[in-house]
Amino acid sequence: MIYKASGIILAGGCSRRMKGTDKARMIIQSRSLLEHKIKHLHKLFANVVVVCNRQQNLNFSNAKVVCDMRENCGPLMGLYSGLKASNNEINFVTACDMPFDNEQLIHLLLQIAPNNDVVVPLSKGYPEPLAAVYHKKVLPSIKTSLNKGLRKLTSFFDRVKVHQISEEQIQFIDPGLLSFFNVNTPEDLEQAKIISAAIPLSQNNIPNIIECQT
Repeated sequence: MIYKASGIILAGGCSRRMKGTDKARMIIQSRSLLEHKIKHLHKLFANVVVVCNRQQNLNFSNAKVVCDMRENCGPLMGLYSGLKASNNEINFVTACDMPFDNEQLIHLLLQIAPNNDVVVPLSKGYPEPLAAVYHKKVLPSIKTSLNKGLRKLTSFFDRVKVHQISEEQIQFIDPGLLSFFNVNTPEDLEQAKIISAAIPLSQNNIPNIIECQT
């Protein structure tokens, strides 16, 4: 069963530490990072949205591609643009450079989501806003932050109802915290290739997907 929610992938980062290489197009196991993300999220969500910048010129038959509504406003604009484009109230948001999705973590986030505006896991005491679930009702609060020139993904958290999941809870599901592994540098990419040789990029660890109630 598919979740009654959307999957949103932010793919428009600057890739500065990758020496300008578009992270969305980097290859692991014969597919780009972004193609892996789209394929995996389609197992969980009927609707997948990819948010990119205008220079990337991305096109996928199995995902809705939208551009940041304003350029050079950071990941917060990506979140805002993705939520605006989504056709569901509840949305799992991730980034193309986080290759090791954990379905059990996504399941947990979505089951808590109906009673909250944001459900976000913690890692090393800090929220992981690109492995989190957002309700579309947060859009006005994000817009307020953007109008103030703020770019940080968590800048609006103090104005909405946020449920945080402790690292201790997450470690029962994802002991290595690979859900939060980012490919930021060439070295990270090489490490991801080594990890993916032993662990599938899509950790298929929920036998029966349960529809998220809204």
